[in-house]
Amino acid sequence: MENKLSSILFVIIIAVIAITTYWLKLNVDKELYKNKSPLANGPEFYLEQFTTQQTSENGEIKFILVGKEMTHFDHLNKTFLKNPNFTKFENNNPYSSISGDAGEIRNKGDEIIVDKNVKLIRMETKTKKEMKLYTDSIIILPKTNIVFTKSAVKIIQEPNIEINGVGMTYDKNENTFKLLKNVKVHYEKVKR
Repeated sequence: MENKLSSILFVIIIAVIAITTYWLKLNVDKELYKNKSPLANGPEFYLEQFTTQQTSENGEIKFILVGKEMTHFDHLNKTFLKNPNFTKFENNNPYSSISGDAGEIRNKGDEIIVDKNVKLIRMETKTKKEMKLYTDSIIILPKTNIVFTKSAVKIIQEPNIEINGVGMTYDKNENTFKLLKNVKVHYEKVKR
């Protein structure tokens, strides 16, 4: 009986030592991870004065994105931009340009956000005058050719039309431009 009790006591002591050792290992690993985490949260790459472009299968330029700085964080799956300028091309000619003070690339380039003092310019064509749009933030979906915002917008259409509203969606494929609410139009008659 004493032999059995001493064996059980020995097994209990070994189990307590094993559990304590495992608990200590977990705490040491946690501290080690905590000390390494600031480095793990740093950027994967950083670029200054960058230019990137996307082309179609036949080599025509779809768009060019330039900016002052680009910082990519892999653990966030985001890339932050400073002074981005997104220029959309059609038949290898610039069609529109969107610029702002800051920006972000999400979902591996499927979504580009331009923020702060955003200015969209649709270039003048043979049939349309230049148009400028001003807003706080705009989201570009390059694959689907859609641009939208939920913010207030101000549109200046030459020769003398001013349009204000809240929210906007532009679908290049369907050639539709929608202001979503609170739309006000001011038109000045051209003096001859």
